[in-house]
Amino acid sequence: MGGKRIRGEIIHYCRDEYGEIFVADDGRMRSLYFGDGISQSSIRLDRPEILVDDYSHAMMSALLFKSDPGSVLLVGMGGCSLVHFIRAAFPGCTVDIVELRNKVIDLAHDFFHLPREAPGIRIFHAAGEDFIGQQSGADRYDLILVDAFDHGGPAAALLEVDFLAACRGRLNEKGIFSINLWNRPQDNFPMIHLRLQEAFMNNTLKLLLSESAQNAIVFGFDRPVRLRDLSGYRQKARTLQDRHAINFPKYLKHIYWQNYG
Repeated sequence: MGGKRIRGEIIHYCRDEYGEIFVADDGRMRSLYFGDGISQSSIRLDRPEILVDDYSHAMMSALLFKSDPGSVLLVGMGGCSLVHFIRAAFPGCTVDIVELRNKVIDLAHDFFHLPREAPGIRIFHAAGEDFIGQQSGADRYDLILVDAFDHGGPAAALLEVDFLAACRGRLNEKGIFSINLWNRPQDNFPMIHLRLQEAFMNNTLKLLLSESAQNAIVFGFDRPVRLRDLSGYRQKARTLQDRHAINFPKYLKHIYWQNYG
């Protein structure tokens, strides 16, 4: 493919068994792309801990329900934007990262400012479904964030009910699951949403972004969530906005109207 959909100068190109990978830089932002030319994630070169993509802000709206996580599992590394945010926002938090593509792990260290030795961070080169399916001595998490894409969209193996239910089983009490999906006609988001509802026993909330973004976030809970009493959530959203520079009140409003309106 050509580079016409890539923002900035391509500073690195490689291939692995799954396809092409590009790293592009416009002097302010550095982004990771797969062979489809759609950005996987971006970081600010001067402040990598500041989230810049709307979908990542939406994913972290999980903090409305779990505002001080002590343990996070990230399935899909991308350009490390969520990793940098979590490290800065929650210094004492442990972060496990599962990434299928070894090249992506190498690029995280070489181009996306992730130290090779970082306290509290463990990186696992594995398929997400294999890691989640482990039972013996398996860790549990306050937050599980699934942001794993291939050239065709969200990784298909991570959309199966068995994987999603296994994620629910790896949550701590009152833990939150957050997955980044696409909401294009060809992605059949309604069917995937039904799978998530089945896996989480109908304890889910969706957050659809703008048509231009085409992303859809779904949150899964280990128990019923009662969002109808909005007053406490509104105050929490304002507090979190001040703390993390993310417009949580906007996302809370969208979550409410898209699920209860």
